[in-house]
Amino acid sequence: MIIFSGLGHQPAHCQDQQGSEKGNSILSLGMAKIIDDNIAAAKQKAVSSAIERGVEHYLVRRLGEKAAAEYLDRLVEGVIPRANELVENYYIVREAQVGDHYALLLQIKVNEKLAGDRLQEAGLLQTETRAIKLLFLVGEEEAGKLKYWWSSPDELSPLNPTELALFRAFQDKGFDLINRTVSLPPSGVSAEMRRGELDLSSISKWGEVFDADVVLYGKSLIGQDGGISVAFQVVRVSDGTEYCQLTQAWTGGSAQSREEIVNALDETIRQMMPRLESCIEEAGGAVQQAYSHFVVTLKGLESYVQYKRLRDFISKEIPGVKRFTQSRIGSHFVSFEVEFQGDKNKFANLVMYHDGLPVPIKGVEQQGDEVTLLIGQ
Repeated sequence: MIIFSGLGHQPAHCQDQQGSEKGNSILSLGMAKIIDDNIAAAKQKAVSSAIERGVEHYLVRRLGEKAAAEYLDRLVEGVIPRANELVENYYIVREAQVGDHYALLLQIKVNEKLAGDRLQEAGLLQTETRAIKLLFLVGEEEAGKLKYWWSSPDELSPLNPTELALFRAFQDKGFDLINRTVSLPPSGVSAEMRRGELDLSSISKWGEVFDADVVLYGKSLIGQDGGISVAFQVVRVSDGTEYCQLTQAWTGGSAQSREEIVNALDETIRQMMPRLESCIEEAGGAVQQAYSHFVVTLKGLESYVQYKRLRDFISKEIPGVKRFTQSRIGSHFVSFEVEFQGDKNKFANLVMYHDGLPVPIKGVEQQGDEVTLLIGQ
């Protein structure tokens, strides 16, 4: 059996198959030997073989190679024997008799919800899943003039500085980043989709064009005075739902040269990353991270007002905090036991770069299972 690779994917090789697929649609080649001139029986066996192998490949891809290898016994015993149940529909693209074998090319569509239910029943969905496909639909406004690539998508304009900054920031973050310059959209894009200011429906349609799960839509604003800011919306493609709106201004002074503008964009987006990641993960329906437990110490407190503001801010405004309980108190410090959805680095970044931070924090120290927030300018 062979599952054919699509453009831009690297095939995963094994002894008798290689594979790639787009979403939940799989193109699979099945073969069966013709016995006693019974072509109908051979055709049915070829269909069954293609379905079984195609669904196997889908399940391995959805779980991830590491998880599939670790839980191979559960996959083989609990899910694969019911592979046929996971097929929503299929059709034969082409069929042919080759010597004493019958071959056919099958297009299979997997029912993703049912597949997820089966994997959940087998206890397999706590592990690695398919990366969220993320499209940057981002323009730039400079000196009052808006430039955006989707006005003429067929011209294949190069990535603008804001897109490049986003690619650098999201690199190695676990997302499947869509490079629009190598993923040409089809012809016939509507006039509404070419406007500078897009509504949620048009944003979602652009996501569909590029087979994205989530679209990061917005723009950077570069003022004549050297001021830089960015404004983004995070939109889920499947239903056009907006999950958040985020803005961030660069506070490093005036950026005049191209190099200074690029550096300012990099720094501005870097500060937004904890919030962007959380919002995109929520919009993409990513599997939730496990909760971790550690100690957070507020060091350098000067008043009860500072203590109360930070306590309420962390417990109520930082996404992922499940428990924030005071554990010890001393001269100018208070410690809390924390249960948080993610690790210590993610927690520290969410606090430090939050635009609603009520008390200045000048630094973060981490040692063992303790995060210390240093209060002050």
